[in-house]
Amino acid sequence: MKETQRFKGLRIITRYIIREDLKILSLGVATFFLIFFVVELFERINAIIVHKAPLYLVLQYFLYTIPSFLSQSLPFATLLAALITLGILSRNNEIVAMKTHGISAYRIILPLLILAALVTALIFFCNETIVPYSARKAHYIWSVKVKKEEERAFFKLNKIWYHGEDVIYNIQFLEPKQDILRGVTTYQFNKEFDLRQRIDADEAHWKGDGWTFHRVIIREFLPEGEVLTETYDEKDMSIPEKPEDFKKGMKSPEEMSYRELKGYVEKLRSEGYDPTRYAVDLHAKLAFPFLTLIMVLIGSPLALMAGQGRGGGIAQGVGISLAIGFVYWVAFAISIAMGHVGTLPPLIAAWAPNVFFGLLGGFIMESIRQ
Repeated sequence: MKETQRFKGLRIITRYIIREDLKILSLGVATFFLIFFVVELFERINAIIVHKAPLYLVLQYFLYTIPSFLSQSLPFATLLAALITLGILSRNNEIVAMKTHGISAYRIILPLLILAALVTALIFFCNETIVPYSARKAHYIWSVKVKKEEERAFFKLNKIWYHGEDVIYNIQFLEPKQDILRGVTTYQFNKEFDLRQRIDADEAHWKGDGWTFHRVIIREFLPEGEVLTETYDEKDMSIPEKPEDFKKGMKSPEEMSYRELKGYVEKLRSEGYDPTRYAVDLHAKLAFPFLTLIMVLIGSPLALMAGQGRGGGIAQGVGISLAIGFVYWVAFAISIAMGHVGTLPPLIAAWAPNVFFGLLGGFIMESIRQ
């Protein structure tokens, strides 16, 4: 009978802690979104005024940026909600009452970890379903609808297609940092849309004022049906397009689901291109959502220790936890950047911060055992 009553009591406490945490989490997300909206609006207000964008388009753009914003902000919002919840429980002496009735620190933190795990799953679900679609829509609305840019570049069949003046470019892979095109094919047409020239090149390098094609084959299709073929190891090509034009046809990892990005990485690897940058982003798609769970795993014990008078006060506990969360976020960003440039293998670049801070969180959890 006592065990049944104790179980019911724990269930009530779990629901109570989760309910209080959800209240603060909702307020935190709303606050973060308000800050995001104001900052984003100030950054884009000049373009909105210059292009005389109607209000409904601006609202549509911000609507489609919400999923991506939530994905990025939920880890910090969840950490703050957990810390503030524990702070309020401590201030009201509710933690003391729980511990007096034999409820361990583990059991007090468990509801917060459960909620963090659910948020982790939600972030992963959104990144796989909603975020890729909404990111593409937001980009399209801003570029085409608001700024009235002509949509010439497309990402189809894991390739970049660009429609220029009487020419179509097909690019297998673009390295944005080095401004290098790999696997380039151009199709030149006349006014009647008859194919007049085809150029195939292994690579094209941007030199600041023009393109240099490497290992080039140029085929001229004459009206009489003859085909003239010329080959060059290296040739400067006079084309009006710049790297920024082709980059508009790139599909960012954020705009791809895990399955799409995995297929793209496998395609690049099978065709002999270096997929390191995209492989890092592929692993990061799995690793990033765990920031939420691990931040709460680290921050909650510290806040609880502070609330018990062992950490110098709840304010200090919150400060330390936020500092760790910030360091964790920066470490994750640096590790990903090192993976992009090849300093770290993709798997290690994406998961090393999670492993390190996860072990740190486990150590801190162990230290609060009564």
